[in-house]
Amino acid sequence: MQIAIRCHPFAPVATGEVEEWLERQTERLREAAPQSACRLLRLSQAAPPGAREAGWLIELDAGAGDGIDPERLEGVLSDMRLLGLRPTILRRAAVGGAASGATS
Repeated sequence: MQIAIRCHPFAPVATGEVEEWLERQTERLREAAPQSACRLLRLSQAAPPGAREAGWLIELDAGAGDGIDPERLEGVLSDMRLLGLRPTILRRAAVGGAASGATS
């Protein structure tokens, strides 16, 4: 299972605090599924002058197994919404399936 969660603020948030929280959540997901790859990336958009924060991307890859606990993931997504983030889930379709889907 491969998924990516793109999240960006839809309400004013303290960027540093939210990023620390996302780092902790990413680490917890990694600890709960040690055979899975899990990483957090900051997304930014060029704007004069310099770069402007645009959000974050969490990539999860359980490989051939299904090591990511769906309830834990749902809890993280719910907490993101409570913190003022808008998560969008992007997942790879199964081989021979439909194209990748996105949900928010």
